[in-house]
Amino acid sequence: MEFAPTLFFWQLMVTALFVLCIMSLVIGYFSREKSFLFYGIYTVFLLFYFILVTPYDFLWRDQLYTTPFKTLRWYSQVIYNCAYFIFFLYFLDIKTHLPNFNKFIVKVVGLAFSLGTLVFIYGIILNKPDVFDFFYIYIFVPILFCFAIYTLVKSFSLPGRLKYFFITGGGVFIVLAMMALFLPILGYRIFNLDSFALFYTGVYIEQFVFAFGLAYKVKQINHALLEKSKENQHIKEVQNQVLEKKLKEKEREILTITTKAEQERLSSLKSKFEDEIHRLHLVSLQSQMNPHFIFNALNSIKVFLIENDKQQGIHYLNKFSKLIRIILENIRVDTISLHEELAILKLYVDIENIRFEEKINLNIKNPENIHIKNIIIPPMILQPFIENAIWHGLMLKEGEKWIDLLFFQEENAIILKIRDNGIGRQAVQQREEGRKLFKKKSIGLKITQERLTHFNQKRHLDYTFKIHDLKNETGAPEGTEIEFIFRNTPTH
Repeated sequence: MEFAPTLFFWQLMVTALFVLCIMSLVIGYFSREKSFLFYGIYTVFLLFYFILVTPYDFLWRDQLYTTPFKTLRWYSQVIYNCAYFIFFLYFLDIKTHLPNFNKFIVKVVGLAFSLGTLVFIYGIILNKPDVFDFFYIYIFVPILFCFAIYTLVKSFSLPGRLKYFFITGGGVFIVLAMMALFLPILGYRIFNLDSFALFYTGVYIEQFVFAFGLAYKVKQINHALLEKSKENQHIKEVQNQVLEKKLKEKEREILTITTKAEQERLSSLKSKFEDEIHRLHLVSLQSQMNPHFIFNALNSIKVFLIENDKQQGIHYLNKFSKLIRIILENIRVDTISLHEELAILKLYVDIENIRFEEKINLNIKNPENIHIKNIIIPPMILQPFIENAIWHGLMLKEGEKWIDLLFFQEENAIILKIRDNGIGRQAVQQREEGRKLFKKKSIGLKITQERLTHFNQKRHLDYTFKIHDLKNETGAPEGTEIEFIFRNTPTH
């Protein structure tokens, strides 16, 4: 039997396309990688075109060519060429590297597909298939050739080695396709092969180069995922080591405190802890963090987990991590708005409510609609007052507990009053005498005053605060009021 190159290359091409089509669609479906999906779509329509131009004699094809649908073979090329350029966008990630070029290709492909479809439908309706033949051969193909060359040249500006697969595959196909088109016109033949055999060869080489390119891209993706996984694992290990170290240090400190029975030794330890707390408060002048609160919160989470209350522990941990994130973000800034500070206070009170299973109502009242977003303050400047109100006033009180934040507008200042219905400072002082808690609270107020003084000097402002004892009609204490006065210019 005489060897028929055209039949051989057609069979080879169809078989290769079928295999590559199935593989790319399956991989694309499971991996959700769009490069494979659009490559599969491209090969589907390319395979459909080769079935339409089969060198074998099929009755259905001969009958198709006698109808207005005979231009379907040209229209299928319009579709697979459009899919080809969309595959190019995802294969080389053009949107990331060349966003403007990506938009240009999307517009051109959309216009080519829409125009080709309209001309195809127009030829079918009017039974004028020659209209689409003319459009495809004399309009679509020349523009497509120029656009493909432009795309290949533009690909050289992309980073990485992936571009060489597209340039090689596309370049070989264009060269062989042009040879298949022009050599018969010039009367030349290569290895006694007809134009279709050259065209099939170009498509065959292009498809396998693209297949190797997709395999290389998968390798790159896997490598990136592996490196990211290693990095995340390293970060996790470092964080676990730091957390474990801190927990062990705190456990040792607690164990040391509880096992020392001698009064002199216990007194010495208390003194050291007070010095450490004082040092941490001084550090908070720069970091705006409350280490005492963070330590207590971590212990609360630990208690939830020990008691097997995982849901409550997770809920507490979510709110706590959100607050810590806000605090860490504020470390890098000197100022925040009063509106942002109020959001932090709401979250802080929510956390304390969960922790002590007490319902403390935090009410923010701004009847004059003062623009508190325009007021800048040092980060976490109000939190110590809310903390004092909860720990030294409300936690010692039975019944309803509330904290009100009231805003007022005066001629040259904005007033914020923080009121609580706790037991009052006098009762707190009597309860806390001998335990040095009142002294710690005074240190906290002193640090707040120092921060506010430094802030006023740096920003040329006049922010002050006063503390008032609230009393009921009988003169008995019923809470505390902190009056903040925000003036834009110092008063002298």
